[in-house]
Parts: sequence; C-alpha cells; structure tokens
Amino acid sequence: MPNDRLHRLDQADAFSSPWTLRLRLKLLLWQIIRYTLFHPTPKFLSDWRVLLLRCFGARVSGKPFVASSAVVKMPWNLTLEDRACLGEHAEAYSLGPITLRARCTIAQHAYLCAGTHDLADPRLPLVVGPIDIGEDVFVGVRALVLPGILVGAGAVIGAGAVVTKDVAPWTIVGGNPAKPIRERQFPTRETPMQSA
Repeated sequence: MPNDRLHRLDQADAFSSPWTLRLRLKLLLWQIIRYTLFHPTPKFLSDWRVLLLRCFGARVSGKPFVASSAVVKMPWNLTLEDRACLGEHAEAYSLGPITLRARCTIAQHAYLCAGTHDLADPRLPLVVGPIDIGEDVFVGVRALVLPGILVGAGAVIGAGAVVTKDVAPWTIVGGNPAKPIRERQFPTRETPMQSA
C-alpha cells in the first residue's frame, strides 16, 4: 500500500484512544442512531438512511443507495456519489476518508478498511488512509480493500479478493493478494464486451 497516503495518529500507548472525548461521544451518538433509526428500516427507505448519514457529515450527491444492514463507522469521512451502492452487510470502516464514486457497487459483506495499526511500534498507533472507489467499479462479495487504495474507474474486484495495491481502471482483479486477471470490457466503451 502506498505509504505516502497513510497517516499515523498520535497515541501515548497501545491502550490509549487517538480520538478526542468529543469525537468518541459523536461516535456513540451515531451508534445509537444507527441501531434505532437506520438499521431497522426497510429497503425502500434508502433516502432516509442517506439523510441520516448526511446529518452526521457524509458528503452526498445525486441518489446513492445504502442498505439498512450496511455499516458506516464514521459518516463524516464518507462521500457518496450518484447511484453509488453500499450493499447488504457491506462495511465502510471509515476511520479515514472513503469515497464511493458514481455508479460503483460495494457488494454484500465487502469491507472497505480505511484504518489499521503500525505493528512495528509497541504503542500500536492507528494508521489511516483514504480509499477511493472509482466510477462504475464493482467490489465483489466479501472482498477487502485496505487503507490508502485507489480503485480505478470500471474495475472489478473479485469475490473474496484482498486489495493491497491500487487497481488500474477497467481491470478485473482477484485473489489474496489481489492480482490482475484481465481487462474488463464494457458496452459503453469503444470495444465490445467479451464473452465470459
């Protein structure tokens, strides 16, 4: 993962929180809202869930879809563009910024992890990095995207893949760690879609 995109937070020791008391209280309030007003809602109330995310600082444009079972850790670090989809049980662990660009899909149980720890330091400080999921990207079931990753427009991340490096546009990747499999052909591009 590109180190220049990662930011290490200051912690006195492994048992101290890098977050202020005010931020921890905001997180607590968000968890209460998520369990009472967000999670129990039916599928067709996506606009309501997006409104709640926006009330907690998410940047929203157009009409994205967010499933009721999706998990967003810190809404104020989330950007949702038009027709972006955060699917059933998908998780945006947004300790750092996560951007879901137009028409991208984050499938069931996929995990966008914008935070980790520096395991070379005994204090285990939190390390955060942005995740940027490009337009028309499909992130498959149970895929994992690590901090500091850019996924180019039109890319496909296969089911169960672990993305540790940037993904080039219009590339299909899979495996652990994820590696390029082939180029993705898309009907709206100049080249016709190849048969599977």
